Amino acid sequence: MSSEEIIDPTVQHNASVRRVLLHMVLPFVLIIMTVGAIAWVGISSYRTTREGVSVLTRELMEATQHYIGQEVGDYIAPSAAGNLIAAGMIEHAPPLVSDKVFYSYGSVMLQKIPQLQSFYLADDQGNFTLITRSPDKDVLDHVRLVTQPGGAKVLHHVLFNTAGQQVRQYDAPAGDYDPRVRPWYKNTAGKDTIQWTQPYLFPTDKQFVMTSSLRFRRDDGHEMVFATNISLNELSAFLDKIKIGKSGSAMIVDGEGRVIAGRNLTQHAEAAGWDPDKMVLDPKIYPVFALGYDHYRVRGFGPKHVEWDSKTYITMASALPRYSQGWILLIAAPENDFGSFAHQSSRQSLQFAGIVTVFSLLLGALYIRQLRRTEAGNRRLAVQQSQVAQESGALQQVAVAPHLFDPAADALVLTEQLAQVTGARRASLWRFLHDGAAMVCDDTYDRTQNTHSGGFEMGREELGKFFDAIEEGSSFSVSNAATDERTTRFERLVMREVSTRALAVYPVHGPHGTLGMLALEDPVMLPHLLYFVELMASIAGTRFAAQDALEAQQKPVADSKTSAPVAVTGTPMSDNLLMRADEMADVTGASIYPSVAVLVVSFSDPVVEGNKETAALIALINQLATQVQSVAQEEHLFAVEVAGHRMICMAGCTTEPDPTALVRLANAALKMRETFMGALAAADLEPVFTMGMDFGPAFGGAVGQLPTVFNLWGQTVSLAELMAESAIDPGTIQVTERVYTNLRDRYLFRSRGSFFVPHLGLGRAYTLAARR
Repeated sequence: MSSEEIIDPTVQHNASVRRVLLHMVLPFVLIIMTVGAIAWVGISSYRTTREGVSVLTRELMEATQHYIGQEVGDYIAPSAAGNLIAAGMIEHAPPLVSDKVFYSYGSVMLQKIPQLQSFYLADDQGNFTLITRSPDKDVLDHVRLVTQPGGAKVLHHVLFNTAGQQVRQYDAPAGDYDPRVRPWYKNTAGKDTIQWTQPYLFPTDKQFVMTSSLRFRRDDGHEMVFATNISLNELSAFLDKIKIGKSGSAMIVDGEGRVIAGRNLTQHAEAAGWDPDKMVLDPKIYPVFALGYDHYRVRGFGPKHVEWDSKTYITMASALPRYSQGWILLIAAPENDFGSFAHQSSRQSLQFAGIVTVFSLLLGALYIRQLRRTEAGNRRLAVQQSQVAQESGALQQVAVAPHLFDPAADALVLTEQLAQVTGARRASLWRFLHDGAAMVCDDTYDRTQNTHSGGFEMGREELGKFFDAIEEGSSFSVSNAATDERTTRFERLVMREVSTRALAVYPVHGPHGTLGMLALEDPVMLPHLLYFVELMASIAGTRFAAQDALEAQQKPVADSKTSAPVAVTGTPMSDNLLMRADEMADVTGASIYPSVAVLVVSFSDPVVEGNKETAALIALINQLATQVQSVAQEEHLFAVEVAGHRMICMAGCTTEPDPTALVRLANAALKMRETFMGALAAADLEPVFTMGMDFGPAFGGAVGQLPTVFNLWGQTVSLAELMAESAIDPGTIQVTERVYTNLRDRYLFRSRGSFFVPHLGLGRAYTLAARR
């Protein structure tokens, strides 16, 4: 494992924690504190304003109460206090002038005080004098009760205008009228204070009046009663005119809850049948006043809050001056009438606080967003700086790699650094062969397994579109190689075994065109990595050019070596041989070979249903046989035999041990596997073959008459055949433990488990994956 992959879980990222606290937590806390302070100030201001409104409302109500009480007192004072004044004047006046004093006082009072309706004066002898307003405007009616000679009683009316001139006079029958039996006279008996009667109606002008009366004794010893009538209609009109808030009103009731004066008094009286005793507070007509009166009866005088129809009202009950004899002043008004401006101000304060809070949150969110963007930019910059450092380190590793441009040495550092820098699962270098007819893998590095492999060869016939895309000279990448027509066969042959999906291809250019490609599987390609990858492709191009030059120099030698098998035409060839080596012509008898490598390829039996499918299958088999012959000649195999659906490849059939036989046969096996899979993929067929290998002693020789047949016997052949037949996955190369022991330093293997062989016992099998 490289040092970059080692992680110490005990490391504490203090700088990162401080940065998060400074850039995220602290601004968030400050914003919350600011918003909380604004909200607290707004709510506190609202509560303070509301409490102030309540106090102000009570004070305004109390001030209004005092004002109305004073006004009501002033309204009824002329009636009550006037009784005292008039009684005092008449009490000490001579009897002959008492009437004149009475009329003079009454005339002045009625002209000056509109709420006074009339004045009475009666004595204990039944004498009665009255002064009242006439239906005619600015005319006063002086009335006296007169007993005529026949005993009949009449009311003698004399009408005067404001100038004191007599307008007219007349008599009206009085019947049995006696002032001493009237309520205003009787209720003063034995009392020396002002007494009030119940309200009563004057039917002629629909006036509700109440009478205040005072008993006193004249100097001559007779008792007299002075009474004043005050109009409740005028008192109600006065209460209507008083402005209490916007929609408040006042009402006067007595101790029994009967209405004395108030708004809509006439309508109330009419609803009660003009009976004052029935004019009580009706909750249906006066719901708020009824609630206020109930609170008064329970809690006494003072302001009260009541709820009616989801609205808060303030009601106040207070006593009127002493002249009123227990009258109660009720005031009712909506709470908002007195503090609407304050409520509006408090609501506006809350609204402003809400607006400031929203703007604060928006500014805080923008601030945090900018911090996050800055932090993200810093992280990206740090990643880029780390990537640049990694690229510089990778280039340094490549620069100091020994024999980088030596064609005979492996350039493992190129694929390793490509995979590490780009984060690819695998990185591989591919080089064109045979004038572009094939492409061989110089090296593949698997980053997850930290392994190298190579030697895979692909032909243009199998991957024509992929070859054409590379030779166009432009790099390209696909997110799913299995769905792109250019890379679908490459994905099936190369990528599917490691389950990679994405593919990035970068052509390697040389002085005379495209020399190969650089392939990255599942890379994390950032835009700034393109320069690094192209630089590595240029280095690979220099290496490929050197390899091509070396192969061009060695080509004549190779041709001279490979021409020998073709030149041997005098030796009869057996029908089951696909290929034979030169030394096979000298085989005439049986020999023992100490180090034979055997490869058995087993194909599934084909199923054909017609001549057309048969012809296509034979053509495919011929293609595979031709390619096998080419691979056998490249790897200098001893012989390749075909027997039905099986093919046997041999190397090392010499009497002296051949140390390269097993390596050559392993290389041939890998090439054949890639060749078979490519051809089958081109024909849209799944792999239908398995391969088995073993290595060890065997014996064989030519048998029969001309043409002779070469045959090989021994456990090596049997075990190779057993490995091929017992392989589970199609397209795999299963080998014995002897092959694994000799090749594990050069090739990659996967364990397959144990198997049993009669007469030999248990052994272990492995799967040959790729070359290191």
